[in-house]
Amino acid sequence: MTVLAPQPKAQFFDANGSPLVGGKVYTYAAGTTTPLQTYTSASGVTPNTNPVILDSRGECDLWFSTATSYKVVLETAADVLQWTVDNIATYGTIASQNSNNVAITGGTITGTTITGVTITGDISGNAGTVTNGVYLTATQTLTNKTITGLASASTVNDSLGTGYTIGFRSIPQSLNTTAAASDIGKHLYVSATTTVPSGVFVEGNEFLVVNSSASTVTLTQGAGTTLRLGGTATTGSRTIAAYGVANVLCVGTETFYVTGNVT
Repeated sequence: MTVLAPQPKAQFFDANGSPLVGGKVYTYAAGTTTPLQTYTSASGVTPNTNPVILDSRGECDLWFSTATSYKVVLETAADVLQWTVDNIATYGTIASQNSNNVAITGGTITGTTITGVTITGDISGNAGTVTNGVYLTATQTLTNKTITGLASASTVNDSLGTGYTIGFRSIPQSLNTTAAASDIGKHLYVSATTTVPSGVFVEGNEFLVVNSSASTVTLTQGAGTTLRLGGTATTGSRTIAAYGVANVLCVGTETFYVTGNVT
């Protein structure tokens, strides 16, 4: 058993401030008149009498059980009540506490391994949930670490705050003929004119356009966008060869580089 003492040596005084020689310390379960043991040392082996009789200095060894709430009553040797204090809660070591009732606010935890734990709720002031994972603030960096169990629909935000879906072992297919934000990292499988619109993509967004037909397909430069043929200064709508593939990369400010089987 692990027990603790509120102070190294408990000492009690009368109303005049003199040691309460021969005084009596009764201990009960909080909110009741049911006697509750205290102990003579941290080992928790030898219980005190109840009441504990104070010595010639008004002192005693008073060790409480951990994770327990007490009521303490102090009387003189002549049984005159001095005071009653209820709901004295003890906690002790974290290992002795109920894991569902531990709150850590502020401070730093170092050199600690936490396993088999689910963390939920508001973390570092950011509403959301982290389950079996790691939350990093904007000033923290995860370097040379292995992340396992990341679902294919997980999202990673870049410095612009735009979400990118990651983790695919392939390039998913889309049948859109007007590229959408949901097409980032996918391939548009088309057989008709396909448009790259404005106001949708940001720097770093990329997708493929695959011509599934035996005829050429036009990749249209939407209003406000610029499609540049890779390796040239030529801009404008592009032509994808029959059964050809075009790679479309946004480099910012509605500008896209188009490479592959295109002219």
